[in-house]
Amino acid sequence: MASRITIFSLVKAFRVLELVSSSTSGYTLTELVRHLKISMGAAQRITNTLLDLGYLYKEPKTKIFRLTPKFLSFGSAFLSQSEIRDISLKFMRQLNEELNEVVNLGVMMNDEEIVYIDRVDSSTHIVSANIRAGSRRPIHLNSIGKVILAHLPETDQKRILDNISFEKYPSKTLRNRRELEDQLRTIRRQGYSAGKSELYDDIYAIAVPILNHHGVAVAGLNVVIPLSRASKSEIQNRYIPRLLEAGRAASEAFGSVTSKRPTKRQVVRRRKRG
Repeated sequence: MASRITIFSLVKAFRVLELVSSSTSGYTLTELVRHLKISMGAAQRITNTLLDLGYLYKEPKTKIFRLTPKFLSFGSAFLSQSEIRDISLKFMRQLNEELNEVVNLGVMMNDEEIVYIDRVDSSTHIVSANIRAGSRRPIHLNSIGKVILAHLPETDQKRILDNISFEKYPSKTLRNRRELEDQLRTIRRQGYSAGKSELYDDIYAIAVPILNHHGVAVAGLNVVIPLSRASKSEIQNRYIPRLLEAGRAASEAFGSVTSKRPTKRQVVRRRKRG
């Protein structure tokens, strides 16, 4: 439900930016109108404003809109201020050195998607999955998304599951909510998510949660391995134990920081005393 002070033209502008950022090929004005279901006039006003401000670029020949490098300043500011990234990077690099595999860090962006906020590449192994900082994936079709979902409070998990559209994001293996709930129970019990990628044919992904001092997932680490190298014995005896160890260490490091912060109730009490 929209707030009474919501600026709907601003909402539309951000929807344009989100859509353009989701594709490497960009969008024409007609495509923006069709995807966002806004009028041609509104689309023209929004894109012209974003062009004037320097956030969009319009290719002269194709008339395709793309983001400009101006957005990098926002991403850099977020990453530099992100405690979870700063804390996790040490453990990501250790995993990368020990396993020589791609290691990713992701967080929940909203109730539908996770967003990758960092990545450490392998020096020798190339993975076909097109993942970079800023990439988004459906929360229920991603190893990091599932491991975060499995370690959320029951009320939060239920709210997210209530809104997942299995028709909007079809899966090769996950058909309905019951199957997802079964997976989440298994993931929570064992402490990790492991299996073939829902989105890529040749990838095996293993993920562990990073928990705060309340035991709630705030992020997830995953390692992605080509199926050609994903032997069952090595996954069980090498990859999973190392990921679990890294997840526990990152959780302890993050929990020790967040546990020292005052709660909202403590902040209110201090203000009243002051």
